[in-house]
Amino acid sequence: MSHMMKWTDFFRISILLLLFGISCVYSTVAENEIDETESVFIDLISLKPVIEIGDTIFIEGYIVPSLLARPGDKVLLQVTSPKESRADTYYQQKTSTDGIFGMELQADAIGDWSFQARYSEYASPAAPVKVTPRVKVKETELTISGPFNRVFKGESGQMSGWLRDNEGNGIPYRQVWYSFGLPSYSCVLCEEDARRIWQTPGPVITDETGYFEFAFPALDKGKYAVKATFFGDEIFGEAESATVYPNVL
Repeated sequence: MSHMMKWTDFFRISILLLLFGISCVYSTVAENEIDETESVFIDLISLKPVIEIGDTIFIEGYIVPSLLARPGDKVLLQVTSPKESRADTYYQQKTSTDGIFGMELQADAIGDWSFQARYSEYASPAAPVKVTPRVKVKETELTISGPFNRVFKGESGQMSGWLRDNEGNGIPYRQVWYSFGLPSYSCVLCEEDARRIWQTPGPVITDETGYFEFAFPALDKGKYAVKATFFGDEIFGEAESATVYPNVL
């Protein structure tokens, strides 16, 4: 009977030692995880983690100022965006004396975005942003003007224009189709735009500010009619400019 007790005690002690060992391992791992959490030197957040396409992504970050080689040094912001986006992969953002930095970027593609800040061997946690389709497209305004100078028969009439949203911001990298109506000679009613012969040479692309230029061939004398059209997309609604009437000499 005494031998049985000794073996029972032995097994009990062995089990306790095993449990204690597992507990120590778990405690060490937990402490390491806490240390890693507390040793984040760069932090990054998105102010709006879910937005609609066409809205602005706001990113704010912080780096421990003592890590910077010099005050106001730049951090590297890495952007992972959907393949349809025109966003660059890397941006350099200047820090304040307090280590604060930020970035604003238009969400030009639907899908999952991710941002991460890097400086030397340090990196922030990823800041995700989800971009969803718009419930309602933005209103747009399309204007054209010109020609820039007098146009004579056989020359080209140089025109320019702007594509803007309802807040006055230029809309970049969009196709704008321009058309011109030929002068009419046969009757008075033919001066009405609906009775003109219209030609649409093709689209032009707005630049990063929403500005564009185009030209129409002035093969005959008389009053031409010129207008431009934007057919809209998933962000911006369609728009048509007012018609202008250049006179070719």
